[in-house]
Amino acid sequence: MNSQGSRKKLKILTAVILMLTLTGCSFPFAGKPAENKAEGAFGVYYLTQEESQIVFESRDSLSKDSGISDYILALQEEPKDIRLKKTVGSEVMLIDYRKEDKGAILNFDDRYYEMPVAKEVLFRAAVVQTILQDSDVNYATFEVNGETLRYGNGEEVGSMTDSTFIDNAGDEISSYLRKRVSFYFAAADGSTLIPVERDVIYGSNESLEKVVMEQLIAGPSAYEGYATISPGTKMNTLAVKNGICYVSMDTALADKPVDVSEEVLLYSIVNTLTSLPGINKVQISINGETDRVLRSVLRLDEIYSFNEEIVKSD
Repeated sequence: MNSQGSRKKLKILTAVILMLTLTGCSFPFAGKPAENKAEGAFGVYYLTQEESQIVFESRDSLSKDSGISDYILALQEEPKDIRLKKTVGSEVMLIDYRKEDKGAILNFDDRYYEMPVAKEVLFRAAVVQTILQDSDVNYATFEVNGETLRYGNGEEVGSMTDSTFIDNAGDEISSYLRKRVSFYFAAADGSTLIPVERDVIYGSNESLEKVVMEQLIAGPSAYEGYATISPGTKMNTLAVKNGICYVSMDTALADKPVDVSEEVLLYSIVNTLTSLPGINKVQISINGETDRVLRSVLRLDEIYSFNEEIVKSD
């Protein structure tokens, strides 16, 4: 691949899309590796089949004595859980790797540049967090066909640790922010909510609450409970003023309900948004109108606060 082509693909790589809508998206970085990994466990971080998050799967063959070669092989093995997919080798191939001081350099084939932005972020996180379980590896550097991975402006992506997955290439692209957010999806009974934590990654010029709301509409993964909002629902506007979040949805919010109670539908929105900084209450409208009820009982001309009672206890 020539230099000009590489630069072009890297510019595409650094563009932000809603996700991860992959999340739909927004970059639900969700892997929540800290929650998925038991203390003292060793294993592999895999992508989910829908490529919306990374999930840790323990391996009896790995231990504190395992080296980087063991983790590299494990990354290329099929997961035990059919809801997950092999991290390396299903699409992107690892050409070779080498150890350098306390770092590891991994060289991938040029299919690396064909990954969508959302997947590329998760792929990097899965690979880096897996190999950093080797106590002799403190950071990782990626290459593509022997050339250092670079941003569109030519700046090197550089070394990555377990907390370095989104990079800022300066003026050419927007900087990215990451926020741990509590989403509230439906429990199996359809009458209570369960909290699900995700790391939401968004551009510095984006509204966090808008990204979060779009992810809530996109729904949970197989690991995160059940949807509360019809996936065809559209968000018209969203604004925050004096601690109150005003969100306008289209009629699908009320006319195309999923199999959950009216309270679960409303408070999945309210509880999720009030978990964000600067939001204390929420008012929901349908196409800007509040002089109606959500389905049959809950009035939209009222302003709602976080409801702890509807959250399912452990």
